Amino acid sequence: MDKQIYIDRIKKVKQAMDKEEIDVFFVSPSSDLFYLTGSEMEPDERLFLFIIPKKEDNFLIANILYKEQIKDLPLSDRIYWKDGDDPFAVLKNEIAKRGINVKTIALDPKITALFTLPLNETFNETKFLLGSKLTNPLRMYKDENELELIREACEKSDKALAALIDKGNYWLGKTEMDFLRELSLEMEKGGITSFGGSVQAGQNAAIPHYATGKAVIEKGKCLLVDFWGRYQGYFTDCTRTFYFGNSRREFEKIYKIVLEAHLASEAKAMAGSSLEEVDHASRDIIIKNGYGDFFTHRTGHGIGIDVHEGDSVNTGVKKIIKPGMVFSIEPGIYLLGKFGVRVENCVAINESGREILHKYPRELIIIN
Repeated sequence: MDKQIYIDRIKKVKQAMDKEEIDVFFVSPSSDLFYLTGSEMEPDERLFLFIIPKKEDNFLIANILYKEQIKDLPLSDRIYWKDGDDPFAVLKNEIAKRGINVKTIALDPKITALFTLPLNETFNETKFLLGSKLTNPLRMYKDENELELIREACEKSDKALAALIDKGNYWLGKTEMDFLRELSLEMEKGGITSFGGSVQAGQNAAIPHYATGKAVIEKGKCLLVDFWGRYQGYFTDCTRTFYFGNSRREFEKIYKIVLEAHLASEAKAMAGSSLEEVDHASRDIIIKNGYGDFFTHRTGHGIGIDVHEGDSVNTGVKKIIKPGMVFSIEPGIYLLGKFGVRVENCVAINESGREILHKYPRELIIIN
């Protein structure tokens, strides 16, 4: 992205710091660092922090090993330390030299205990807060550049799923893990990284957070595929449930209820509604049909640089929906020992309603 985008984002963070009376914000390798600088550095055991003071100039502190890796970041002020140095002493000295107040420090939520504990000892008279209050309100609303990347991510994931389902009965006798491996390869072909997923055959589909295993894909059973991945920094997340062979009447009934619930939440997903109302739209239909106890999770979640970010689409979340928000809609019904059904799409809110980001069919696909 253009360097000015990062400059503007950091400026907004500083404005939020002034409002929240936060003196400095420590950002580690994380989705917040990516949002503010474009860096995709992975965290490790060496201290790496982007320091954003409320008033003074920003700077970066990193081990000298990373000098080449970060040379293209839109940051000119960099302090390097070497193996054998005490990086926390280097940081404290730099903070003092620049006259930066450290009465209140916000920490990137992804900073681990490996660093938070020494930071607490180094700045032992400081009040520490979570920095999510500075970045979450900004990241919640995607600009057009971000929306386009999410669109592309969703389009590529649709194509990957279609490539596998088009093989039809080829999957009979194959395992959940076989399907997951091939889906990973298809996503990789489209430039998708950070792939993850859960492939659930038959009664395993009734376990919402199931770990893909060696269960065999068979006729007379469903297949639930929940998968996600990152394209140029932004995530897609999608779920579809299929059936191999002639489907049972009970399965078709449940699928119809879930799809009706999904579409009801989609219709409610518009500026002016609350996230809670989107949840209620699905939940009310599932409850009305007698399956409320079998819908055991939220209706959706925000999505962007992280696959789960920002507010949930859930009961009790009063956040009013505004243009620029992107979130999933994924109601489900899970009948233990039998099967489960979930249908998930991502939607982007705009002035006229919402944009459906996944084009892969949501109607029941039966594979004979």
